[in-house]
Amino acid sequence: MGWYRAREFGFDPRVCRGVHVGGCVAGRRWPRQSDWDVEAHAHNTDVDPWSGWICVASERSLFTASRRPTRVMVHEYAHLLAPNSRHGAAWQEAITELGYPSEAEWHRPRPVRRASRRRAA
Repeated sequence: MGWYRAREFGFDPRVCRGVHVGGCVAGRRWPRQSDWDVEAHAHNTDVDPWSGWICVASERSLFTASRRPTRVMVHEYAHLLAPNSRHGAAWQEAITELGYPSEAEWHRPRPVRRASRRRAA
């Protein structure tokens, strides 16, 4: 467990208060999404006293081999740049401006396909 300053990732410290490693900075139970573990999350709502923090499960999610922020870190930073938006239009714009348009595309809502109903003959 530990923490990092925003500047170590090239993030604006006015937006990102810090990065907490090894669990949630707020002491909350680590979130789960369906059957797979979440690698990281951002505290990005106005009512959260920990707003501005990024939490990651492990150090492997922080930097690439060339010491650049990983896609996971940029994804979470985009959440801080677009508070209260989940993966909506503001977040998609932020992640695209950060250089990851494919990430925005991945999270775009997909049209729901309904199964066709066949009449019994």
